Amino acid sequence: MKNADLTRREFVRKASLTPLSLAGCGLLCDNAKAKLFTGLGAQPSARATGGPKDLPSGGKPIKLFCCDLNWVRLDKPIFGTPAAAPQDWAFINPKEYFDWHINFGVNVMFCQAYTFGGYAFYPTKLGAQAPGPGRDLFPALFKLARKAHLPFHAYFCVGADLIMSNMRNAWLVPTSRTASNYWGYLAPESPWTDLLCARVSEFLRLYPVEWVVFDWFVYGSLHPNDFAVQPAWFVKAPFKEIIGRDMPEDAAQITPAESLQYKRAVLAKQFYRIKEAVHDASPDTKIYFNVPYRRPAEALWVDHPMLNESDMLLAESSDQVVPWLLKIRKPHQRVMTTVVGRQDGVSDPNTWKKWFEAGCDFFGYAWGTPPDFRPHPAYRAAVDIVRQAYHQMP
Repeated sequence: MKNADLTRREFVRKASLTPLSLAGCGLLCDNAKAKLFTGLGAQPSARATGGPKDLPSGGKPIKLFCCDLNWVRLDKPIFGTPAAAPQDWAFINPKEYFDWHINFGVNVMFCQAYTFGGYAFYPTKLGAQAPGPGRDLFPALFKLARKAHLPFHAYFCVGADLIMSNMRNAWLVPTSRTASNYWGYLAPESPWTDLLCARVSEFLRLYPVEWVVFDWFVYGSLHPNDFAVQPAWFVKAPFKEIIGRDMPEDAAQITPAESLQYKRAVLAKQFYRIKEAVHDASPDTKIYFNVPYRRPAEALWVDHPMLNESDMLLAESSDQVVPWLLKIRKPHQRVMTTVVGRQDGVSDPNTWKKWFEAGCDFFGYAWGTPPDFRPHPAYRAAVDIVRQAYHQMP
């Protein structure tokens, strides 16, 4: 964001005037246009061929684990893992949270800036805050990490915000709200991107962390490659610019090729907006995105600016996706994965070693039951595997 003194009133005024700030820059900046429509061919390999220092991780992987504050694990009155309410994690003791993760074996600290539920763990002026001491959780953890000389990874969700999706239903991608995805997915073309970038700018000017992960970088679904573009008020102008014809009123009249071209373009625009907001507020902060990828080389992502220009590529442990990311990564990019994968449930305790030898960084997460942030006993086996692996890594 160029305007460092953006007020809530000014933001609302600007957001109401134009979706995704179409005026001035055009739908795609020249940089994005040059890189987006270069075809869907194979990307060059950047695999390491020397010793540990030539690996993406430099032989010293990032070891990230978080007691994930986006969700809660509940056993009663009914079993489930619903989104965390603002009060659920508002009363965490920051020092206790910090020390637990250090003892676990991490070498970076992690906390949500904004949860995907739509509230912040810092004193924001651009959205809801966790109540009571919850608004001071991130500042306290950031201070502890600085004192310990520990890098910090912060979190924003790109695709969803439960508060905004219910208060601004018109910002949702049509058909994206389903029984299993009851929150729906916010449209990159809508004023949501303006609000997200304003929040990112506000946050990084207060807490210039080393890394920010942007979760659910998707269009309309957690399977964005397969999602068909739907007609909407915010689609009309960019559809005409990208596709070269008026937006049909019937989704069936949008061809699969047009849908793919459109999604790639609007997600590229959103990526550059986020990247600019980060750089303007905190030039040294690095960024990475979680899609999540379902298969290697999906057409939506091959040679996409997000894939080419992120500072790190992220995917859960997968014998298909992780090797693909390692193959196509650029020289400046790290590759992060999990110790415990989802393909076969709890992975073999030694699975991580092949990713370590390939130069991967690692992350892990588990959910607790309020008020105890520690992982629920149901995750004990997987959590122990991660803990043991972290203590074996350098």
